[in-house]
Amino acid sequence: MATTKRKSTSNKALDSLLRDVRKQRTKPSLQAQALGLQAAENARAFDFFSNQLARTGAGTSSLENGTSYDITRWTLNYWAVISMFETSWVARRIIEAPAQDIIKTWPNVLGEIDPKDLDRMSCAVRKTNTKSQMLEALIWGRLFGGAGALIVIKGHENDLDQPLDLDDIQVGAYKGLSVFDRWSGITPSTEMCDDIERPLDVGLPEYYECRSAKGGNTFKVHSSRILRFTGPMMPEPERSAYSGWGISILAPVVQTIMSYDNVSYNALSLSYRAQIIGMRNDDLASMLSGLGSTAQASQKFYQRMRGVNELLSNQSLVVLPKDGELSKIEYSFSGLSELKQSFQLDVSGAAKMPVSLLWGRTLNGLGQAGDGDERIYEKTVATEANTCLRPALEKLYPVIAASELGEVPDDMDLNFPSIRVLTEQEKSELAKTTADTLAVYMNGGVMSPRVVGKEVKQSSDITGIGSNLTDEDIA
Repeated sequence: MATTKRKSTSNKALDSLLRDVRKQRTKPSLQAQALGLQAAENARAFDFFSNQLARTGAGTSSLENGTSYDITRWTLNYWAVISMFETSWVARRIIEAPAQDIIKTWPNVLGEIDPKDLDRMSCAVRKTNTKSQMLEALIWGRLFGGAGALIVIKGHENDLDQPLDLDDIQVGAYKGLSVFDRWSGITPSTEMCDDIERPLDVGLPEYYECRSAKGGNTFKVHSSRILRFTGPMMPEPERSAYSGWGISILAPVVQTIMSYDNVSYNALSLSYRAQIIGMRNDDLASMLSGLGSTAQASQKFYQRMRGVNELLSNQSLVVLPKDGELSKIEYSFSGLSELKQSFQLDVSGAAKMPVSLLWGRTLNGLGQAGDGDERIYEKTVATEANTCLRPALEKLYPVIAASELGEVPDDMDLNFPSIRVLTEQEKSELAKTTADTLAVYMNGGVMSPRVVGKEVKQSSDITGIGSNLTDEDIA
């Protein structure tokens, strides 16, 4: 027992000694204290370029150091977002044009599915106006940073707060979508989904509070019945500030659009001053000074000038005194066109859209929209389709299949086509290449003639050849 006690005492002494050593290491030296340095654990490193005499670099009183990026959360200003969407055609096109192009990439259903069943599913999408409803949800998601669409299933009106079971969907029960934006109809709950068997919902709200347009009644909906659309996401804690939604597509672009609008209005203001007509009056100086005329005479002079101005504006008629004289003062300004084009390029870059698509024309000498710009935009749309549209459709298409076919095919998959519109020559070349490739597969025994027929009919949406193939022909 005595030995154990001595060891314990020795350990305490060693711990005390180590604490003293640590304190000495962290305690600033006398030289460090003289230089005004703090302990390492409290100090912050400042490593930057600075030239105080030239007023360049960090910490100097230069114009560039007066720049700051403050948190404004412009997306949360509902009326500012609505007003810009309503009054600025540039902002409206930034929101709507890419959304419309994303819908153009509506996928083809792949798998061992009978062509008749594919037609039934396509017919259900068309009759329920699903594409238009999906476009509306995309637009509100891009504008407000968040939107949702409730999958409407006949007979499930009283089970909306329960997880969706595909086996409970009756044939013909799918009736389309009911769209809500983040401000007018849908609010996420604080409870998060942690079920790894539902990868499309994990990490997202488990429930949503939806409000009907008629009567304003609210009802609880399980996330498996909601298609979710968001704008660009933000890290924490901003993500929490936006209630789990994203920001508006316009938020990073709004300052650039304002700069362009200011340049446009300044150019308009200058055009009003491009030509000014002056009138010579020898008595003007004395009248303005008040020495050569009474207040009543000055008032009459101002009234005459207003009358002359109205005559010039309306009838181009003016009456001059005997010694009167009119002179024309012209102001010529140049460079505004190039300046506007420069701001147009900035807006196009911020919106990630080609100049020709956003502005409806090409710019002379600047930003000519060529094939490279279109390819970049096509890649952007393809990325948006895979990040925004695919998760929603992968949740929706099993519902459509269960409603139209009575079951969900195990190998059902979605293939998103390109938005590129092919010319007739490109279609012909693609059809020939496809036919040659299928012939090689068929002759090599990789595909049967029936599978080749299915492939030809499926590619007819792009090539325009094979659309008249019937199921009997394929069989």
